[in-house]
Amino acid sequence: MGDPNPDQRQRSGRHAEDAAEAMLLSRGHRLVARNLRLGHLEVDMVTVDPADGSLVLTEVKARRRGRHAPELRVDRAKRRNLIRAATLLLSRRAFRRHAARFDVVAVHLDPAGRPLDVRHLPRAFTADDG
Repeated sequence: MGDPNPDQRQRSGRHAEDAAEAMLLSRGHRLVARNLRLGHLEVDMVTVDPADGSLVLTEVKARRRGRHAPELRVDRAKRRNLIRAATLLLSRRAFRRHAARFDVVAVHLDPAGRPLDVRHLPRAFTADDG
């Protein structure tokens, strides 16, 4: 079976992001933005972690069950773009006093594109990994 059509892929992506948001909110994160665009850069989710006040830039990756781990798809280019986005955000007055961190939420989907398993990987990489 091939990849789902673009509409189904978009719907699956939205379901995965909804599941990621629900998980982070259940852990006390405060949502700052979802699908934030900064020029050509996009961040799936920006939250603040109440434990330490960190600005958390989260990449959400989803795959159907049976394929390799979704988080393996956060490649070097994606990491560099998230680091650039963090630099831009931290230059804004509202975020100057925050430290930034980079998390990944990995979502396994069922054949219909609904989340089966959601895993949060805090500190999935650092700015030095870019």
